[in-house]
Amino acid sequence: MILFERKYPVNVFNTDLTGRLSPGALFSFFEDLAGRHAAELGWGRDDLMESGGYFWALSRMMVKIERLPKAWDEVTLRTWPRGTETIFALRDLEMYDGDGQRLAGASSSWVIVDYATRKAQRPDKALSTLNLRFPEARALETNARKVPLLPEGDHRLTRLRVKLDDIDVNRHVNNARYVHWAVNCYDPEFISLHTPDTIEVNYLLEGHLDEMINILTSGCNGEKNAFIHSVTRESDGTELCRLRMSWKENGQ
Repeated sequence: MILFERKYPVNVFNTDLTGRLSPGALFSFFEDLAGRHAAELGWGRDDLMESGGYFWALSRMMVKIERLPKAWDEVTLRTWPRGTETIFALRDLEMYDGDGQRLAGASSSWVIVDYATRKAQRPDKALSTLNLRFPEARALETNARKVPLLPEGDHRLTRLRVKLDDIDVNRHVNNARYVHWAVNCYDPEFISLHTPDTIEVNYLLEGHLDEMINILTSGCNGEKNAFIHSVTRESDGTELCRLRMSWKENGQ
């Protein structure tokens, strides 16, 4: 069966100062679920490495959050592939609480990367047949999309160095770390009073150990509680990742 489902406990170390599942941990949950399902389908990282020295890399992600679970909750995550779109392999994901109420939905776009050359490859045509298995099932109304450029004007700067625990098995910064970094650009008061509404991420280039990183933050074209984060390598200004995060006040 193409639909894959798994339960996850929300541990204390998955939560933030509000006691809720942190946005970065949510991305980690989704990444884990996607990896497990790909492996069951015979398209996991180990399968790709053995067949030609390839691995999966997340290129785009869009997450719509209705509510975040709290520590000690148990959530159910579901995922299914939706075939291909140009160079992307599409995968949708959802998170539900113990009563079956949806907490979050996501659309993700993945590319196959050559481990040696670090160049993206076109997904195998076999993946496109998955379009026929779930012709109408979608977690969101739209696929993950391009995040707007950082607006001109004054930007808030956050600097950090890539550390060892930011790096994953593919020897680059793990996708969830960029979300953790972006959240660290906010004040504790703001995080306490708001819940993420939509998180959109474009992964543009790889980040590596010991690189100095600049995160430039700006409001998003006058939208209330919406921000663009541009993550760049300090040494040459190359943009590695771009995020758009919109927030809602607690209780809304």
